[in-house]
Amino acid sequence: MVTRDADHEEDPVRLSAGEAAAAMAGKIRPPAPAEPRGITGVSIDSRSVSAGDLFFAIRGPNRDGHTFIADALNRGAAGVVVAIDSARTPGWGLRSAGALVFEVDDPTTALGALARRRRLDSRAEIAAITGSVGKTTAKEAAAAAIGAARRVFRSPGNLNNQWGLPLSLLSAAGDEEVGVVELGMSAPGEIRTLTEIAVPDAAVVTAVAEAHLERFASVEEIAAAKGEIYEALPEGATAVVNADDPLAAREARRFAGKRVAYGFSDEAEVRASDFRAEADGGIAFRVRAFGGAPETVRCGLAGRHNALNVLAGLTLALVLSVPLPAAAAGVRPLSPLPGRGERRPLPGGAVALDETYNSSPAALRALIATLAETPAGAGGRRVPHRIPHRILVAGDMLELGARAEALHAECGRLAAEAGLDRIIGVGPLGAHLAEAARAAGAKSAAAADDPEAAAALLEGRLGPGDLVAFKASRAVGLERTIARLAGDAPEEPGETAADRS
Repeated sequence: MVTRDADHEEDPVRLSAGEAAAAMAGKIRPPAPAEPRGITGVSIDSRSVSAGDLFFAIRGPNRDGHTFIADALNRGAAGVVVAIDSARTPGWGLRSAGALVFEVDDPTTALGALARRRRLDSRAEIAAITGSVGKTTAKEAAAAAIGAARRVFRSPGNLNNQWGLPLSLLSAAGDEEVGVVELGMSAPGEIRTLTEIAVPDAAVVTAVAEAHLERFASVEEIAAAKGEIYEALPEGATAVVNADDPLAAREARRFAGKRVAYGFSDEAEVRASDFRAEADGGIAFRVRAFGGAPETVRCGLAGRHNALNVLAGLTLALVLSVPLPAAAAGVRPLSPLPGRGERRPLPGGAVALDETYNSSPAALRALIATLAETPAGAGGRRVPHRIPHRILVAGDMLELGARAEALHAECGRLAAEAGLDRIIGVGPLGAHLAEAARAAGAKSAAAADDPEAAAALLEGRLGPGDLVAFKASRAVGLERTIARLAGDAPEEPGETAADRS
């Protein structure tokens, strides 16, 4: 079945009205069309509806999808999925002539149920990935490694929540052998629900770290919420375990079935060693799986933390019957996704390391370590008698609750201790990071009120070989700093499907 949000489309697979109603535990509201059209797609965004789609009227945090039903029908929707109590929603009424209307208790739950039914009817094996950091990179690595030997689909972008995961599962063409999906969360119970929809054959928690601390009392609570993926695994599945993360390893013990550990530690069955940062910005390391012959793994990602993410993907591939040599060859073309370690040239021969997609203390610590281990001058060309600089521009990390100031200060101290040449903190919390870096003896530390002020601190001060890393929570908009330094016009953020729902 084709699923459509604002940006994604696949080939259609037909579904009858009766099959859809049964899967969603819903009923067709009379009067039903005498000859109902076949359902060829699914959408939660009326702007992306095509003829034959089933439109789910999602009640999201910002909009009620029931108010967009007329728009969906005008665009040719074959049917709509509505809440039983939707008659109280003004603006749509019974304008459904020629279209099916499915009444359900909750359209979001119905979407998940339809995706679960499609998944159970599929012959594909499913690998599911969650974690506080690294899950998207691990997903891409797993898809690349598995795709070297088997037909694979993966969840597009970061479609990983209660709407995104079902859309991902429903987007499969139907002839794939393996699906790789990402599970995200913001509250306890969500990972369990998503795992029950995906019914994985293998699953991994990439790492447990400080994230969403506004909604969780401690990192231990975050670990328990992430660990729901292991507790909800079906019998016969395999738990893939990060042996280097004590909290993730502890949570994996909630699964009584087969467990396979990966990491740099001696306890790992899929073990990495001999890590090195390459002069071109990539990484290389050796992998020995289950005591077999070692294999050298290379890719275009940066940092030891990404070696672990790639190793997670390789281990999932091994569990799903892909030989290590093929899996290692599969990940070699991996390169950073936009905003997730992408390198961009700057005027004067400097290079921006764009990590502006999001941030958390664990991810920022990993970036600081990556900068520290990057060979001097790897940011770009060298010139005689000039020492290249490694510079960190770190903006506010949000949703950290009462520990926000302390966590920013800790990262500032780490950046100073790593010997970075310049540290700029952006925003109110970034100012705490800069102040702590200065107190810890940083060579140069400054605070900027906003992304534009950060750019002003760097303009005219960058030269050949300089490597400048940028990282902040998405809402900070630190990509504006890079755009100003590069002389580009920054893109305006667009409205997402979730915003419309």
